[in-house]
Amino acid sequence: MIAKTSLPMKVIHFEIPAKNPERLKHFYSKIFDWRFCQWKEAGFWYALTGSPSEFGIDGGIIDVKELDIPVNSMIAVENIDTTLHKIVEVGGKVAVPKFYEQGVGYLAYFNDLDGNIFGLREVNPNV
Repeated sequence: MIAKTSLPMKVIHFEIPAKNPERLKHFYSKIFDWRFCQWKEAGFWYALTGSPSEFGIDGGIIDVKELDIPVNSMIAVENIDTTLHKIVEVGGKVAVPKFYEQGVGYLAYFNDLDGNIFGLREVNPNV
């Protein structure tokens, strides 16, 4: 039996893969007025998609040389190991095993029953 968590796990972020990040940044900026800033020196540009007071989530563009995955959303979880276990238990698959990213925490990616990919982020105030 799968144990219930105390609160639902919320989608907190999206990632758009890019073969040419500059081109995609220009594309989304021109259409939606999104603003981008590079995160560290990684191939990731954080997308500011609106005012913090507006409903919605922010996301980013990730260079496929960093992580070559389809468009995905990140879900905040309390414990990635427990969540990945639940995913496998009900038929999902681990796409990218848990890894640590300095300044972010633990991340992992999974495929649901239809093959859609989602990211997981372990929210940990100590990282």
